Amino acid sequence: MRVPSPQRSIEHFDRIDECESALKTEFQALTEAALEAGWNRYEVALALANLGDRLADVTAKTAGSEADIAIAKALFEIKRASS
Repeated sequence: MRVPSPQRSIEHFDRIDECESALKTEFQALTEAALEAGWNRYEVALALANLGDRLADVTAKTAGSEADIAIAKALFEIKRASS
């Protein structure tokens, strides 16, 4: 798997979009592999969404202070709502 490195600084507002673009090819390959293995599209979509939610939760829980956790969760929810 080859995921391109970020080209923007950590403070850049489009960095999440850049990360999504960088992951897209591998994400599609993973999805296709799961479909070929016999999982249906709905199962794959829900499983990937659940894994993303778990990653966001773990990231928020290891963010440090309570304020960091609240900010990380809020940013995740704002991004999800705007998608």
